Amino acid sequence: MRNKTTLLATAVMFAAIIFLFWQNDQRIFQDQGRLAVRPDPSDRDAVIFTWNSGIDVPMARRFEEAFDQWKGKTGRIVIELNSPGGSLSEGGRVVDVIEKMKRTHEVETRVGAGSVCLSMCVPIYLRGARRVAAPSSRWMFHQPTTRDFFTDEKVNEPAFETRMTARRFFNRYFVHSEMDPDWRAKLERDWQGGDVWKTGQELVDEGANVVTVLE
Repeated sequence: MRNKTTLLATAVMFAAIIFLFWQNDQRIFQDQGRLAVRPDPSDRDAVIFTWNSGIDVPMARRFEEAFDQWKGKTGRIVIELNSPGGSLSEGGRVVDVIEKMKRTHEVETRVGAGSVCLSMCVPIYLRGARRVAAPSSRWMFHQPTTRDFFTDEKVNEPAFETRMTARRFFNRYFVHSEMDPDWRAKLERDWQGGDVWKTGQELVDEGANVVTVLE
């Protein structure tokens, strides 16, 4: 009887700990990842979503909430990005939200002067039908890395797993995009084990078809 009571008490204690962790996560995420939304002063039929942060929870939810609020008031969504990259899983969810937007609305993506679009930011930017960037904007492409959920530290994984992760990422976000095939093939060779840095001007000069309009 005593053993059953002890086991029950232990189970209750663990359940309480898990609940507290969950509750704490909700508080942590509640006020992070603010999405700025404003009408486009140059286009009465457009609204601008500005994300000036890492790609992390709750980015996808913020975009979905803003789209639900504005989809009946506008025909064009402009997404301004300035991001060092971040979570692959959250970035994938953001891409899914943008694809949902594109079913009914025109979507444009922008990276302005003094802004960066690094790592997971690039696949999000590539979802735009019209992709605008400043010549001085900074871009970085690299193979994705696996990170620990709690510590955010890089996880050392076998080489074959790293290659598989990189291949899945490349196929999903770059092969199935408007990126120029020849430039894409060169990128795949160049990013082996290192970062590939470009400016907006260089992307256009090299014919990458990542940026479609310089301004």
